[in-house]
Amino acid sequence: MCPVCNMKLVEKSTIKFKNLSINEFCDRITANPKAVLLDVRTSGEFNATNTEVMSFGHFKNAINISVEELEGRLSELDKYKDREVLVYCSHSHRSPRASYLLSTRGFKNVKT
Repeated sequence: MCPVCNMKLVEKSTIKFKNLSINEFCDRITANPKAVLLDVRTSGEFNATNTEVMSFGHFKNAINISVEELEGRLSELDKYKDREVLVYCSHSHRSPRASYLLSTRGFKNVKT
């Protein structure tokens, strides 16, 4: 168990998604306008209604499902299993967790 985030640690060999720099992330959006943008922050962060957390907005057409709700809402994303899915959050703590979940549930092209 990770003492910082209280998550179960995983074997590196089971990680099937790719980490991107911010420039690479933006390049992927430009190169693949059909990519699915998945924002795994809370709805308050996504909509800039949470006054306790600074929000920087969100990408146009992004889907917002918080990482805490993602497992229970995976069926909403099933139609995107064969598309490129670009996952993001605010500090790159939640997006790897979400990307791992997606990659272990049949999503073939996940990047964070």
